[in-house]
Amino acid sequence: MAKNPYPHSSEYPVPLKTYLQKHFVDKPTFVSLLGITIERLDELIVAKAIPQPTYICDGNTISSAVFGVIETEESIYGDYFRAECSRWVKIADQAAPGQERDAVFSVLSHELELGLQDYFKEPEIIEKKIQDFLPYFLNGTFGLCIADPSSGTNIAQKEVLQHKLTELTENGSNPSPEAMSKSELLQLIDDYAISSMPFSPAEYERSSRKRLVDDLRPAVAKA
Repeated sequence: MAKNPYPHSSEYPVPLKTYLQKHFVDKPTFVSLLGITIERLDELIVAKAIPQPTYICDGNTISSAVFGVIETEESIYGDYFRAECSRWVKIADQAAPGQERDAVFSVLSHELELGLQDYFKEPEIIEKKIQDFLPYFLNGTFGLCIADPSSGTNIAQKEVLQHKLTELTENGSNPSPEAMSKSELLQLIDDYAISSMPFSPAEYERSSRKRLVDDLRPAVAKA
C-alpha cells in the first residue's frame, strides 16, 4: 500500500501565505510564466475559455468558488492561479481569434472522456459528466482540489475516486463498508490522496481531504 503523500502533519498548521506560495502563483507571476499580458489573461477569462483564479485575496478575506468568502488573520492580496493551469491558457492563446474557448474545450473534453472510460461504459453518462465538470473547470474549482489540473485525465480520475470513496463510505462516516476489504479501501484512500490537493488552512476543516483522508484513514485502520 502506498504511503500517504500528504500526511496531515506535513501541511498543518502552516500560514495561509506559506500554502499559497507553495502551491500557487499570483497573477503577475502567472502571466510572466506564460509570456502574455494581464489584459490578455483577463480577456480569456471573460471569454470563459480558461479557469478563473482559484483564490482571490483582498487583505482581509480569501475567496474561492468552492468555499466562498473566508475571513483571514493574514493580510494577503492578489489573485492566485495554479501554475499547472498554464497549459490551458497556452492552448487558448494560440487558438484562432474567436476560437479560444472551443480549442480548450475540445482538448479538455477529449481528455475527460479518456479518463472516464475506465469507469463508465455508457457514452451518454460520460457526456453528461463532462458537461457537469465544465463549470468547475472554469470557476477555478479544479485548481483548488486537483493535484495536477493540467490535464482532463487527471481531473476525471480525481473526481471518480472521490465519488467512489464518498459513496462507499457514506461520505467518510462508514470506515468498514461490506463491499470492500480494509486493504482495498486503504488503497482507494491513498489513490485519492495522491490525486487531490491538501487544501488551504482556511478551508481544511471543511475539506474532502480532512473527511476522506486524514479522518477516514485512521478510522479504517482501527476498524
